[in-house]
Amino acid sequence: MTAELRGDELIARRHLPAAPARVWAAFTTPAGVAAFWGGSHATVPAGSVTVDLRPGGEFALDTRAPDGATRRLRFVYVSVTAPHELVFDEPVTGLRTTVIIRPAGEGADLAVHQRRLPPELRTEQAANGLASILDALAAYLRHDDTQRALVAEYFDGFRTSDHRRILATLTEDVEWVIHGHRTTRGKAEFDDEIENPAFSGSPELEVQRVYVDGPVVVTTGEGGGVSVEQGPFRFAFSDLFTFRDGLIARVDSYLVPLT
Repeated sequence: MTAELRGDELIARRHLPAAPARVWAAFTTPAGVAAFWGGSHATVPAGSVTVDLRPGGEFALDTRAPDGATRRLRFVYVSVTAPHELVFDEPVTGLRTTVIIRPAGEGADLAVHQRRLPPELRTEQAANGLASILDALAAYLRHDDTQRALVAEYFDGFRTSDHRRILATLTEDVEWVIHGHRTTRGKAEFDDEIENPAFSGSPELEVQRVYVDGPVVVTTGEGGGVSVEQGPFRFAFSDLFTFRDGLIARVDSYLVPLT
């Protein structure tokens, strides 16, 4: 995808493989901004991003070049219309950016329109820079989908007590912290816990919400099982998955009994 330069305006369009709400979250959360704003030419330290999402509020970030040079960028929101339109100004240059997100099939169409470009930004290099940022955004959203799919595979494995499917989603040194109960370390210990002898059969698991924030996926839902000693029971759960190198490296599980 390229960006089109028209005098003191720069316009870029992209179809993205994500619902408008997820594209909006990428533009308006610190983790989302850090994931793609540097494009191919810089990185954005996650801790450097601040967001005050309201008209008159500011968001700011650091971009770090390959040589280590760091530049602080600051913007002021002009209007915030979730999840479809975002307008913000860069006070130093006077540049105004309008981000428009519209549903399109199973994804979203994105338009980024920059106005009042100062002369030093009316260049092919600036157009290529904006294009690379949107390329990085698309890659980030595809990565988000991959993590969601792997978490779905993990739950499907548990629903059928399929050890192979579950273990294929994990790193070799995976940790599973079942808070208030026990911690397993490594695939062998994790494997032993999949079918705990204190329980009978496979669990029922209904995932109700999924939230992705960078390398972390959070799920909440309800489930049921059968205790060998006490019989059927119900519970609410929240599982926090931390990814590393495309696999689940840690699972934090929180369980609450339901009456």
